[in-house]
Amino acid sequence: MKLSQEAVSEFNQIHSYDNDQVVIRPQHQTRLDTVGSNFILTRDQLISEWSVSDIQSITASQLAELEQLAPEVIIFATGSGLCIEFQNIAQKLMLSHIGVEFMELGAACRTFNLLVSEQRKALLAVSFDAV
Repeated sequence: MKLSQEAVSEFNQIHSYDNDQVVIRPQHQTRLDTVGSNFILTRDQLISEWSVSDIQSITASQLAELEQLAPEVIIFATGSGLCIEFQNIAQKLMLSHIGVEFMELGAACRTFNLLVSEQRKALLAVSFDAV
């Protein structure tokens, strides 16, 4: 689904998505990049080939990597449904004063675009295995 019609160059922006890929307009670029592997996206950074394949089994060291990026909020694209593991992840991150959301891919992409356009330090973590 296409999300944006106009290019915003100050930050990374999600242009469109489907269940197999996300199309990103990189910061200060006019081109579009397609990402079909698990990734992390912040306002100014794309980390492709994110090693997490299942968010439910994310390790403490992998969470620490996300914390090092200093987000205000982390949006995990998890597909539908919640589980106890998500509550455990949220509790760990909230101890570091980081907000956490678990959403299906479309909602996560729209929320990311909205938050970064508001100058918020949002981080989108996508695992296509979970979508």
